[in-house]
Amino acid sequence: MRHFRPIYHGTLITAGGYTRETGNAVLKAGEADLVAYGRLFIANPDLPKRFKLNASLNDYDRSTFYRGDEHGYTDYPFLEESQQAS
Repeated sequence: MRHFRPIYHGTLITAGGYTRETGNAVLKAGEADLVAYGRLFIANPDLPKRFKLNASLNDYDRSTFYRGDEHGYTDYPFLEESQQAS
Protein backbone atom coordinates (compact mmCIF):
# COMPACT_ATOMS: atom_id res chain seq x y z
CA MET A 1 0.00 0.00 0.00
CA ARG A 2 2.91 2.36 0.59
CA HIS A 3 3.61 2.26 -3.13
CA PHE A 4 0.06 3.21 -4.14
CA ARG A 5 -0.77 5.94 -1.61
CA PRO A 6 1.52 8.59 -3.19
CA ILE A 7 0.15 7.98 -6.69
CA TYR A 8 -3.53 7.33 -5.97
CA HIS A 9 -5.58 9.66 -3.80
CA GLY A 10 -8.93 7.84 -3.87
CA THR A 11 -10.11 5.26 -1.36
CA LEU A 12 -7.62 2.44 -0.90
CA ILE A 13 -8.67 -0.93 0.47
CA THR A 14 -6.07 -3.48 1.48
CA ALA A 15 -6.48 -7.17 2.28
CA GLY A 16 -4.38 -10.20 2.92
CA GLY A 17 -3.69 -11.70 6.29
CA TYR A 18 -4.17 -8.66 8.49
CA THR A 19 -4.74 -9.01 12.21
CA ARG A 20 -6.52 -6.47 14.37
CA GLU A 21 -3.17 -4.92 15.26
CA THR A 22 -1.62 -4.87 11.78
CA GLY A 23 -4.83 -3.58 10.22
CA ASN A 24 -5.00 -0.74 12.73
CA ALA A 25 -1.34 0.08 12.08
CA VAL A 26 -1.94 0.39 8.32
CA LEU A 27 -4.89 2.70 8.94
CA LYS A 28 -3.03 4.78 11.51
CA ALA A 29 -0.09 5.21 9.13
CA GLY A 30 -2.49 6.43 6.43
CA GLU A 31 -1.39 3.72 4.02
CA ALA A 32 -4.99 2.59 3.39
CA ASP A 33 -8.50 3.79 4.14
CA LEU A 34 -10.09 0.38 4.74
CA VAL A 35 -8.86 -3.08 5.66
CA ALA A 36 -10.68 -6.22 4.48
CA TYR A 37 -10.67 -9.31 6.68
CA GLY A 38 -12.05 -12.10 4.49
CA ARG A 39 -10.88 -15.28 6.20
CA LEU A 40 -11.25 -13.81 9.67
CA PHE A 41 -14.85 -12.80 8.88
CA ILE A 42 -15.67 -16.30 7.64
CA ALA A 43 -14.52 -17.80 10.94
CA ASN A 44 -15.79 -14.96 13.13
CA PRO A 45 -19.25 -13.78 12.10
CA ASP A 46 -19.08 -11.17 14.87
CA LEU A 47 -15.57 -9.92 14.01
CA PRO A 48 -16.21 -6.21 14.73
CA LYS A 49 -17.46 -7.11 18.22
CA ARG A 50 -14.45 -9.33 18.83
CA PHE A 51 -12.10 -6.58 17.67
CA LYS A 52 -13.84 -4.04 19.90
CA LEU A 53 -13.54 -6.32 22.93
CA ASN A 54 -10.11 -7.59 21.92
CA ALA A 55 -11.63 -11.05 22.30
CA SER A 56 -10.13 -14.28 21.07
CA LEU A 57 -10.82 -15.33 17.49
CA ASN A 58 -11.97 -18.60 16.01
CA ASP A 59 -9.35 -20.20 13.78
CA TYR A 60 -10.49 -20.63 10.20
CA ASP A 61 -10.28 -23.99 8.47
CA ARG A 62 -8.90 -23.38 4.99
CA SER A 63 -9.70 -26.96 3.95
CA THR A 64 -13.43 -26.10 4.08
CA PHE A 65 -13.21 -23.11 1.71
CA TYR A 66 -15.07 -23.46 -1.60
CA ARG A 67 -16.54 -26.88 -0.84
CA GLY A 68 -20.05 -25.97 -1.90
CA ASP A 69 -21.86 -26.45 1.39
CA GLU A 70 -22.34 -24.55 4.63
CA HIS A 71 -19.54 -26.34 6.50
CA GLY A 72 -16.85 -23.82 7.25
CA TYR A 73 -19.01 -20.82 6.33
CA THR A 74 -22.07 -20.68 8.54
CA ASP A 75 -21.16 -23.02 11.37
CA TYR A 76 -18.52 -21.00 13.22
CA PRO A 77 -19.63 -19.98 16.71
CA PHE A 78 -20.38 -16.42 17.76
CA LEU A 79 -18.45 -15.07 20.74
CA GLU A 80 -21.12 -15.97 23.29
CA GLU A 81 -21.32 -19.53 21.96
CA SER A 82 -17.57 -20.05 22.04
CA GLN A 83 -17.34 -18.69 25.60
CA GLN A 84 -20.07 -21.08 26.75
CA ALA A 85 -18.18 -24.01 25.24
CA SER A 86 -15.03 -23.13 27.23
